[in-house]
Amino acid sequence: MNFRGLFEHLSTMAADPLLLAPLDDLALSEETVYALRAKNVLDQLLFRFTGDLDKRGVAKTSGVDSTAELLQSAGVPPAVAGRYVRVGRALGSIPSVATYAIDGTLSGEHMDAIVKGLGHIDRRDPDLSESDRADCVRGLLTEARVSTPAAVSRRAHEMAIALSPADKEIPDAENDDLNEVSFGTGDDGRTHGTLDLDKTLGEKLSAALRPLAKPVPEPDGSPDPRSTPQRLSEALGKILDVFFAHQDRPTEGGVKPRVTMTVSAEQLLAFQMNGIPGAKVPTAAATFEWTGPVSLPTAQMTVCDSVITKILLDNNAVPLEVGREFRTVTPAIRKALTVRDRGCAFPGCGCPAGWTDAHHIKFWSHGGETSLTNTVLLCRRHHNYIHHKGWTVFIGHDGHPWFIAPGKTEPIRSHARRTMTNEPLAA
Repeated sequence: MNFRGLFEHLSTMAADPLLLAPLDDLALSEETVYALRAKNVLDQLLFRFTGDLDKRGVAKTSGVDSTAELLQSAGVPPAVAGRYVRVGRALGSIPSVATYAIDGTLSGEHMDAIVKGLGHIDRRDPDLSESDRADCVRGLLTEARVSTPAAVSRRAHEMAIALSPADKEIPDAENDDLNEVSFGTGDDGRTHGTLDLDKTLGEKLSAALRPLAKPVPEPDGSPDPRSTPQRLSEALGKILDVFFAHQDRPTEGGVKPRVTMTVSAEQLLAFQMNGIPGAKVPTAAATFEWTGPVSLPTAQMTVCDSVITKILLDNNAVPLEVGREFRTVTPAIRKALTVRDRGCAFPGCGCPAGWTDAHHIKFWSHGGETSLTNTVLLCRRHHNYIHHKGWTVFIGHDGHPWFIAPGKTEPIRSHARRTMTNEPLAA
């Protein structure tokens, strides 16, 4: 079979602007179904190709470290490359899955769910009999024909629980060998993940998150509008902030882990000119090391309370200048902020100072000073209110922060202040 010829034929078809013109609605629907089944068949072939590439060690002879890296060099996204390798390796031990999928009725995602589901079952019960394993394969294939990949995964977890021997020395719920954490950046730029933890680690996670995820009323006294999952996610962010602030954290390659944000010369111009009337600048602000580009407001919020290393890059990403690393808020200013604001200064919050960022009221990128009179302590949630939700903050005549809600003009006192007036002699 000449796949080069098939590729050229399909490319010609895809480029034909009149390809779909003669089709009525029914015919278009049928052709779409067949195209999807053809894609599934191609995925099946790619699984087989990848499995053989991996078995033969072609990646090493091609000068790369892994089969997944070899696929990525051909333009395959990392997550998809991982799926091809994972399923390609597994198909040799489950030939019935490959045979079942050859007519194109199973998607690559369904096959991957079956492979990962069987892996989960095998880890839960390494001594599973061949007959029981064959039953699991048939059950997952049946589920895949009628439901979603997520349902296949749930079915595999149910099978693992049902087949797990009752007399195990260590119950599955307490076996840390079964722990799994997976996460990655999706097409939407957000990070998605799953947890499967033993009781001890789950208890530690709950104990760490729950106290930080308590509801906080709005400034007008109304209930916290955030859902429990939203509050837990912000609590996770607070824990990570403390980790990055800890001086004894472990190193990677001799360097302490940190959030790295890269700004090119053109992007730096946009960053500095944002908010200047009439300025026409690029919309992109910066790029995180792992999760990609971020907007100007998020970049500005990131540098509010960060260790900054200035690295200017030209348009070819070649370093032009590497500045001296420095902390934008000194320990002395931080102590003074803690005394003045007593934690997050946002009205009604009062989150402890250890969980706050030092926000520059006049953005540091706009020439704002790193001083007591130009900074305010804000928790991550309310820091986001200033950068993304239209709230503003200023230092009043009394030397304390005051806030103005979006669309309003009446200032609201900081959390630490009892007074309802901005007069300097107010209590």
